[in-house]
Amino acid sequence: MNLHSLPESHREAYRDVLGYAFRPESGPDWDHSDHPDPDIYHPYGFYDAPPDADPDDLSTEDLLTVCAYYDFSARVRDEWHPLPGITAVASPPELRRQGHISEMFDQLLVELRESGRYLSALWPFEYEFYRRFGWATSNNYAQTKISPDDLADVVPDPDGEFVRLEADDWERVDGLYRTASTEDLALDPTEGWWRYRVFRGWESDPYVYGWERDGELRGNLIFRIEGDWDSRSMTVVALVAVDSEARGHLLRFLRDHDSQVDEITIGREHESTRLIDDLPDPRAATVEIKPGPMVRIVDVQAALEAVSLDETTTDSLVIDVTDDRCAWNDQTLRLDVDAGSTTVTQTDADADATVEIGALSQLLVGARTAESLSRTAYLSAHTAGALDTLDSVFTQRDVYLREGF
Repeated sequence: MNLHSLPESHREAYRDVLGYAFRPESGPDWDHSDHPDPDIYHPYGFYDAPPDADPDDLSTEDLLTVCAYYDFSARVRDEWHPLPGITAVASPPELRRQGHISEMFDQLLVELRESGRYLSALWPFEYEFYRRFGWATSNNYAQTKISPDDLADVVPDPDGEFVRLEADDWERVDGLYRTASTEDLALDPTEGWWRYRVFRGWESDPYVYGWERDGELRGNLIFRIEGDWDSRSMTVVALVAVDSEARGHLLRFLRDHDSQVDEITIGREHESTRLIDDLPDPRAATVEIKPGPMVRIVDVQAALEAVSLDETTTDSLVIDVTDDRCAWNDQTLRLDVDAGSTTVTQTDADADATVEIGALSQLLVGARTAESLSRTAYLSAHTAGALDTLDSVFTQRDVYLREGF
């Protein structure tokens, strides 16, 4: 059984597997033909076929499971690095619980490593499931629910203009996104991503509106409205603003839907977002902090040597990396850090700390501190000062991967 790049002739079978996994309520005849994929989307099939099988010889009858990844680049410690976003992991019901997903992941990680992609990310359907494969949460996010009437006291007087945006406006939205998204793990989106994943939807296309002043786009909203005449709700998929003024006007736009919707859900904002602090009655809104996407180092040595660490640190330590899925990572390594540059060598020396691959992934992107991880089963310090050294090398960052995929 082996992983193969999906032949174009197998797209229908591939989509059928995804349809049953993620949209079973639509039935077997759901039409999914009118959804182009971005050029950064790479679908794969895990087949009951040899690794050197000719693509023309592969049969959909041998298709066991499927997956894909978006070939993203993301900001990691203020530099751009490859961050494939793994998605569309699914198997038909008759082939589940037979170990196929596990084998597929093992081969996918090999594929990513051999192609020079040393980091990865995904949004899990179940955190415990992907934690077993070495992924760990990169950031949380805030989800706020509020009635439009309760926004009345936190919105500014009318100013600027609201404009409807379409796919051909993607460059304007892209420029806004790049200005506003300064956190680590912010993506470097492509035209195809904007056109076919942001402005398009599987059930229906979302509304995209912007707020501009003097022709300059300063904020935008992506949202859907669901329900019927008796009860409608609005779900905001993305709210992006360059400053608090722009955010206030986007909230004003939401408030002005008071005659149409009963409740607004603002999803996937930065964890620090606290609309309740600005409301006369903080109880008018419900803010939930939810776990977000997960990250995993694919190749430890390549990742540690590629990502620039804290430039003020010059230090050395030995870490014992444990990785149950990738043998090339499961070893003891000496890290020599000099003004942000890291040299990694394999060693037989005693380790200063033992770090599981998911925890090391969180350290590398700056999602957690070594001190906090030492209170879990994923990191253990063996020498005095090891935690301080780890925290000086892997400084904590403002990490926020907002896009769903």
